[in-house]
Amino acid sequence: MANTSLMRREVEDHVRSVLTERYRQAFGATRLRLRPGGSHEFDAVSVDGSVVVSIKSASGLTAGGKNPSGKIKDCIAELYFLSLVDVPTRILVLTTPEFHQLFVKQMAGAVADGLTIECCPLPVDLQKKVNEVVKLASAEVSPGRRAEAVAVEVESEIT
Repeated sequence: MANTSLMRREVEDHVRSVLTERYRQAFGATRLRLRPGGSHEFDAVSVDGSVVVSIKSASGLTAGGKNPSGKIKDCIAELYFLSLVDVPTRILVLTTPEFHQLFVKQMAGAVADGLTIECCPLPVDLQKKVNEVVKLASAEVSPGRRAEAVAVEVESEIT
């Protein structure tokens, strides 16, 4: 099973360290109250609460070369949540330049005022780890792999 906790742990820690250098204050994952009354956990919130960031480490096109509609919808959801907090700086950070370019193009003219979409590329060694996790996760959900898993499950129920 692909270790997707790497995304949360190492990737988000890297982006938070970049943000800490840029804004000269610490950042941490924080649950914030939304204008309508609910709450949402954001990946990076500055200590003074003036900067709120959602981080996504999506790759570009799918393994089959198709538009990554699920990843795009995840990012749109994060933009929605960012639009519901009253802070001066609200950023969606994407860590893959290819996906950043694709997403910015897709969202042209459709991003709420006050929100920005930025790219924070990962160091080569960390990107290599992320690529390995993405490759494993992709294989786990590929049609052939799903059929194989169902066959194994059915066989174990029969015996």
